[in-house]
Amino acid sequence: MNDAKVMHLFQMFAMIPDAEPWRDLAEAEMDAVKAELRDGADDSDNRLAFYTAARANLQYRRTVAQNTPVYAGTVPQDAECSLAERLVRAYRAECAPLLRDDAVTFLRTGGCT
Repeated sequence: MNDAKVMHLFQMFAMIPDAEPWRDLAEAEMDAVKAELRDGADDSDNRLAFYTAARANLQYRRTVAQNTPVYAGTVPQDAECSLAERLVRAYRAECAPLLRDDAVTFLRTGGCT
């Protein structure tokens, strides 16, 4: 996976002037995505950089939202986290052929008709 591309995309998604202070967060997401890869998947596929950056952006948004004060009479805005979650789902769908599917699978067994 191209670390520089992930950092550039993360900076763009998060709309921050410098992503370097958040490198540890992005690297943690790179490791998590690498752990999701199917055996034999091409880890240099560009789609993985977008997926990883989207995941890092979601974690960044959650961190910022958690540290943003909410005052009486104000309504917290979840729009940024909601958009970030949709971005992660969209890029994960694009990367589906490269990622393991750990979802529950239902099988028919003998004795059930």
